[in-house]
Amino acid sequence: MSVDAAPTRTVAGRRRWRWAFAAGIVIVAAGLGAHALAGTGSTATNPTIEPGGSPPGSATGALAPNGTFTIPSGTTATIDSLRGRPTMVRFVAGGCASCAASIPAVATHLDQLRAAGLTVLTLGLYGDFAPGVQGVTQLLSFGQEATLGKPVTRPGWEWGMASKRLSLAYDPAGIPDLYVLIGPRGHIRYRNSVPVSTMGTLLSVAKHLETHGSPTAALKSCC
Repeated sequence: MSVDAAPTRTVAGRRRWRWAFAAGIVIVAAGLGAHALAGTGSTATNPTIEPGGSPPGSATGALAPNGTFTIPSGTTATIDSLRGRPTMVRFVAGGCASCAASIPAVATHLDQLRAAGLTVLTLGLYGDFAPGVQGVTQLLSFGQEATLGKPVTRPGWEWGMASKRLSLAYDPAGIPDLYVLIGPRGHIRYRNSVPVSTMGTLLSVAKHLETHGSPTAALKSCC
């Protein structure tokens, strides 16, 4: 069976499950959001994934699976096209409370993420937005609502709509607000979720993506 033919949850079912998941993690985000946004660098865990843990999907240390996503211009790009630059790839869903809370956290810390060499790529999960460029438009509107109308398309912060194959490769369970850090050679170096509550660890690990060969080494030396 091809990846595109793999069974997925219905959109309605995934959203009901997603709201239950988000209701739990948003408690953490609400309590830690102000701390993270103030730049103090919380490293607290969320209820399901500890900093440095591995959510469902491709294994940490593995070559990042390739896949396509649509960018705002309407053209298609690939994960392989990111080779040569460390990248944070984050998957968000419409109606996800923690996703909305984490968008302004990323905006606040974007300069620090860029200083660590990261490009931030925010992708809409397949099935939660329309496919293609229409989905990108919906995703950008979601981002702007989360930042109270402030622009989210900035240098070093890219947006796109993931294809079905790409969503399944990185987030087969459709869990909202997951992110991966991909090193310059194209390997997954770190996985976690909810940037608003894991920003401190995210920033620390990001500084070591180009200088350490293993995620474990980077975590030991940074946190």
